[in-house]
Amino acid sequence: MFASLVSRLTRISPEPSVGTRVCATSHRGADSQSAAPRLVSALARSLAGQSKVSCVEGDVEALLARMRQRMYPETLPVLASYWLKAVEASGYGRQQWKELARLLQQALREELLDGPSRQALVDIQTRIQQAVFLQGRPPRPRPPRSERVCATLSSDLLQPYINRLLNEWLSMERGRLLAPKTGGGPPLVTGTALEGLLVRERLSPRALEMLLQHEPFSPLYVYPADVEILQDVVLFLLRRTRACPRRVMPASLICVAPDSLLPANYREAVHHAFLTRWPRGGEVHVPIRSPQALEILKTEPARIGSVLVTMDGRWWEAVRLQTGDSHAVVYRPMGRLRLDYEKGDARLRVPCPETPLSWSGRIPFPETFEIFGREWRLSRWELDGKRAWLHLAVSRVLSMTEDARFERWKPASVEMAWSALEDALASSIVQGSSEPIERLRDSDLIPLGRAIFELARSLKSRRLEPCEVIENQLRDIRSLEAQVSLKYGRVPWRILPPDVQASFFKIRSDRELVELLNEVFDSLPEQLSAATAADPRPGKGLTFAFATLRRLTTPFARNYFAGKYLSPLIRLSR
Repeated sequence: MFASLVSRLTRISPEPSVGTRVCATSHRGADSQSAAPRLVSALARSLAGQSKVSCVEGDVEALLARMRQRMYPETLPVLASYWLKAVEASGYGRQQWKELARLLQQALREELLDGPSRQALVDIQTRIQQAVFLQGRPPRPRPPRSERVCATLSSDLLQPYINRLLNEWLSMERGRLLAPKTGGGPPLVTGTALEGLLVRERLSPRALEMLLQHEPFSPLYVYPADVEILQDVVLFLLRRTRACPRRVMPASLICVAPDSLLPANYREAVHHAFLTRWPRGGEVHVPIRSPQALEILKTEPARIGSVLVTMDGRWWEAVRLQTGDSHAVVYRPMGRLRLDYEKGDARLRVPCPETPLSWSGRIPFPETFEIFGREWRLSRWELDGKRAWLHLAVSRVLSMTEDARFERWKPASVEMAWSALEDALASSIVQGSSEPIERLRDSDLIPLGRAIFELARSLKSRRLEPCEVIENQLRDIRSLEAQVSLKYGRVPWRILPPDVQASFFKIRSDRELVELLNEVFDSLPEQLSAATAADPRPGKGLTFAFATLRRLTTPFARNYFAGKYLSPLIRLSR
């Protein structure tokens, strides 16, 4: 619309006056002609300013909407931090920062905010005051990350990836960050850890978009507070401030009372649970079959004691059995479950579906529970005057898949270690010294780094070293790699500089060297990984056999190789 308006304005030309006033008004006509571009420019500035103001208003509205939808108030500092990072990345000018400060102050006066939300807005105001107005200039927008994309997500691996990200890698990265004294509370550390993980994975924008979908998330496999923080980090990486509200469903069964008459397959029935909303709240309905409902109704009162948890972290207690055209167990919300990290390992307190005065002997509940991506063991129980609570400790992380395609994803700490070696190797080659490698933080990679550096020097020398030298260096690397492979895996091909990678294509005719290369390096290009395929032509196979025979150093090895491999090839060539 603005472009068409500008086009119409630029086509306006003043009409000259008639008669004797034409000459007298010619100068005025020239002024009118020069006034048209000025009018267009002023209009453009006005519309651009309005657009920027509306952009600021939209960002603040998005922030307030996300605050109102927050399930775990303790994660609001993470929301405030990453929302402000996304705003900084958008390139606000000084006028927009002033408008933002004004709108935040207005929200503090007019909005009905709870304590955590109000504190989050005050924290944002403080950071804006320190970073923008006290320094005298707005922060420069961060350029898009230039790292090459090396990981995408397919729909069938999306849910296993999310579960492993939030339950395995996140705990490792969080522990690594908390080892030294780190600023910020546990939610902020979780945000920093997730940002580091996702940046190291170098996920494509489409893969990041997939992490914002609702379908892969279930309270059986993920902790809802971690999902909230994941959304904050992903939106920042995508340079967005607006988010879609997360869903309450699906639900997952936590436990069933020992005397409950619910059917044996009730856990599967919970998969079909649905949410109904009422003016005073909502209910979760779990449909059951008519014969199952009639069996429960034979006793009075109906014994349906059980507890669910939904994707917003709330736990729901069974309150009645609905009968009529359809039968369902009806649940109402009672509270919200939270993981406790204060004592190191995660702890969880869940409600009992019944509150006895005492238990004699063994507690009549299963020894393990599966919720929030972990298997929990029952450690103790307590009464708080209103109900009984079960205290759970982590037993293991739930695993979803053994798919080999999934193994290419490694924890961020491993990716960071290889990236550090990649940078140190590049610096060592430029300096002609292994000193950058000697300063690696992961000291167990230093011997391996030295060996790779020597291999790179041999491949980059003006006179290409004999194949025997390259072969011995690859064998040394393979031996050193075996000492750290349990922790780091194989050496990624990507850590080699491009000119060193190109050198291997010059010697790919040596099949034995290429086989060694495939044993040492992970994710080789197809040209090198396919070069190890057997050559069906007898002449080529015979040449390779004689070349191998010349490499053998002991008479026994030569005789054994000649009898087992060389003789059949000679007969075949005849």
